[in-house]
Amino acid sequence: MMEPKPRALITGAGRRVGAEIAKQLHDEYDLILHSRALRTEAHVAATRFEALRAGSARLVTSELGDEGSRAALCADIGDEPLDLMVLNASRYRRSDLAADPAQRNAELRTFLEVNVVSAWDLALRLRPQLTAGVALRGDASIVVILDLYAQRPLPGYEAYSISRAAGGMLVQALARAFGPDGIRVNGVAPGTVLWAEGDDRAETMAQLARGTALGRIGTPGDVAGAVRYLAAARYVTGSVLPVDGGRATHV
Repeated sequence: MMEPKPRALITGAGRRVGAEIAKQLHDEYDLILHSRALRTEAHVAATRFEALRAGSARLVTSELGDEGSRAALCADIGDEPLDLMVLNASRYRRSDLAADPAQRNAELRTFLEVNVVSAWDLALRLRPQLTAGVALRGDASIVVILDLYAQRPLPGYEAYSISRAAGGMLVQALARAFGPDGIRVNGVAPGTVLWAEGDDRAETMAQLARGTALGRIGTPGDVAGAVRYLAAARYVTGSVLPVDGGRATHV
């Protein structure tokens, strides 16, 4: 009888970077694909993975900004061992520092709830399943998708940048807290790997390319490759891996 594959949960898995992460992980893992709503892209991806290997993909939906919805998601995931959790879903949009205090404070709270509190909550709620993964296979890990702007605040996106900086501390704090259980916690901080949708863009494509040591922007595959590395790197925890073409250090 064939041994079951390890299980991986990917939030925001239906599109863009999350979809590429799912694609690259599918050969090695049975996937739990999270989407905020029942999107066509997520359903198509799950169906495609199921056609390749029966029982290898399951679609779950949840609003990660809501605590009750997160609790329901964890109950739906169940008690079976979990080997990898990729926390990719996030909120990204401009800040309005000129808004009235109630609006701008509510905006920051929303960013923190979706980008930080949800990751904190899911990691702690699913800690027993990850611990069971360690007991079964000797390793389990969490990878949090962050951003270059966790270290370099982006004008016009202050609330987003603050939430990403908090995510970097989340990685370090959980790595220390979960280490005794054998659960590793790391982050990936991409630069630009996809052009922003709509008109909500901070910089031009040419500006982004010039700001990197490699002189080009990246791809979702670059981020997915970093996730795969961290998932397999059994002596790496508490680290945030930049995937930015050298943009963080380029002068």
